[in-house]
Parts: sequence; C-alpha cells; structure tokens
Amino acid sequence: MGCSSTDHRRSAAPAIFTACVHPDQSKQFSYRKGRPLQIEHKVMMQRMATERQMQRRSGRPANADRYDKEMGEGPLYDELAELMQTKQFCKEGYFELDSSFEHGYERIIGECNDSATEQEMKKLALCGPADRL
Repeated sequence: MGCSSTDHRRSAAPAIFTACVHPDQSKQFSYRKGRPLQIEHKVMMQRMATERQMQRRSGRPANADRYDKEMGEGPLYDELAELMQTKQFCKEGYFELDSSFEHGYERIIGECNDSATEQEMKKLALCGPADRL
C-alpha cells in the first residue's frame, strides 16, 4: 500500500554531518540526508492515516522503521559507515541514539564508542544539554 511501492533508493541530495563533544569527552554526531517532500497537504494526510491504520492492524509501534530494516541497516547507514572511515571519526564504532524519517529527511544520531582526543576537544563544538538524548 502507501509506502510499499515507494522507491527507497538514496537521493543525490547532499548529506549533512555534524558533530559535537560533551565535557566528559564523549562525541556525538548527527547524519542527515534527503530532500523536503513536495506533496500536497491532503495527499500527505491521507498517506499518514493509511499508515496509522496499517500499524494498528499489524500491532507495530508507531515509530517502527517504515522500511522493515533492522536497526543499523540500509543505504544511509552504509553511507555513514563510509564517511566515518574516511573522516576517521568514531574509530571504535558508535551506538545509535536515535533515527528518524520525516518530511523527506532521514537522520541518524549516534555517539562514538571512543572518547574525544585533546585535538578533537579543541576542534569540535561543545554539545549543549539538549544534544544528549
């Protein structure tokens, strides 16, 4: 139905990677990609209503991944892994704090398993209290 026929390939839109560091030297990042949806309001509301009905029938929570992927799977995760390797960021991996898809944007928020180096502490912006999920 609604989303099952939608093409879920990665868009050519540029990705936005932001990172910050907490006073305890933990590193947090956000990776976002997509384009704003250009859908008439009425059509979008109809799709949302259909999704809610399907979720109620299937017993899936409202925040379940709409692409039926396991956490950490999919093209955006592959792109993020490549970026992490290129930037040498999160050298010991990361854990996912949150992920979402809304208004045409897909986003992953994570925290590195390794602590920030002195150089990273100086280079990265300081995370604010609202950044810790």
